[in-house]
Amino acid sequence: MPVKSLAHFSAGRTILLSIFLTIIIGTLLLALPVARKTAIPLIDLFFMATSATCVTGLFTVPLNQLTIFGQGIILALIQIGGLGIITMTLFIMSLFINLGLTTQLMAGKLLDIDVLPSLKKIIGLIIGFTLCAELIGAGVIYSVIHQDYTFWHAAFLALFHAVSSFCNAGISLFPGDMALYNHSLIMLGITMLLIFCGGLGFITWRDLFQNLFAWFHNRRLIFSLQTKLVLFGTAISIFFLTALFWILEHDNAFATMSPITKFANALFQAISMRSAGFITVAIDQLHVASLMIIMISSFIGSAPGSTGSGIKITTFIILLATIKAGLTDRSSVNIKGRRIVRDQLNKAITIIALSLFWILLSIFLLLITERNMNFLELSFEAVTAFTNLGLSTGITPHLSYAGKICMIASMIIGRIGSLTLILALIKPRKEFTEFSYPEERIMLS
Repeated sequence: MPVKSLAHFSAGRTILLSIFLTIIIGTLLLALPVARKTAIPLIDLFFMATSATCVTGLFTVPLNQLTIFGQGIILALIQIGGLGIITMTLFIMSLFINLGLTTQLMAGKLLDIDVLPSLKKIIGLIIGFTLCAELIGAGVIYSVIHQDYTFWHAAFLALFHAVSSFCNAGISLFPGDMALYNHSLIMLGITMLLIFCGGLGFITWRDLFQNLFAWFHNRRLIFSLQTKLVLFGTAISIFFLTALFWILEHDNAFATMSPITKFANALFQAISMRSAGFITVAIDQLHVASLMIIMISSFIGSAPGSTGSGIKITTFIILLATIKAGLTDRSSVNIKGRRIVRDQLNKAITIIALSLFWILLSIFLLLITERNMNFLELSFEAVTAFTNLGLSTGITPHLSYAGKICMIASMIIGRIGSLTLILALIKPRKEFTEFSYPEERIMLS
């Protein structure tokens, strides 16, 4: 492909093509006899590959029906999906294609940032930080579980759980998810830390590392607006979610736990339910209000450029700032002394609108195809599939063929983003000179 055409290649199509190829390859590998203990229908293999690649965690068949080789494939798909199809695509490009400024331009489109001074450096940071975090996490997890398994089995489980945690996949090989270790503060702590690190975003970590280096050399600390919003939004959301889970569940699902364990489990749910989906109690023990909180928190999700999903915390903050501007009758949207550019305001509103539209559409379709299931179950399933949270009330294995297709579409759209999907499917318009129409007011209320 010529350099010029590659520079203008659709970022949305790059992501969509990459994720489809990954899922198809994963499905073919899972279809190998060496990957399965029993016969598994092709649609279920495709569902599993999609769920792992989209770091969702919904499965129509238990993972114990796969061999160690099959579970290793799931682990590889989680790692690829968690690092991001974007990252993997750029990583391959940086290894084999030296396009200079063209690569920078395409990377800017894929990551939606203005300046990317060194592509190889930022890719190296992402890969290096990911591997270090996962290996350290695996070591700590191994120290907790090594007495319950053989050495190699414990090592594999530790690595699988560490990768799944950092990638915010919420996929566990432990019986009963994390309920087996809901009293282990070490297991809860390392899992929370891995989820938090993966969900904070690689661009945010890069900014933090640069400012830490500046602090050591007595230089001025300059944090980007995105880093400030991510840190502020993440801290506020975790604080309120922890309080809500504790209030709702301390005498319900957490009733038999000690006070410190109750707090640890409430904090764990607050961090996990933003994108990962690990749960320390049986989901049917949770208050119905907790299910609503889970749906809302997973819809907002984690930071942009992270292993997490959702509409992203920055998009939600822009929405709140837009509402504030409307209430105060301001013509511009300002956050922390900065004016948000118009095209990002439009994108934020579009992302939220399209996301809500798809969730409502998928609920409607599931209500048609799954007539024996109730509204709450299907709504919860549709939301957690789109937000890649992966929690289920237990209906996933009982979905019809059409229901599985709907859920597969939701997981893919949720992972790449509804706006990205639209941009990938529509034909790019030619360059034109922008002009303005005459203004006119209409009634809003």
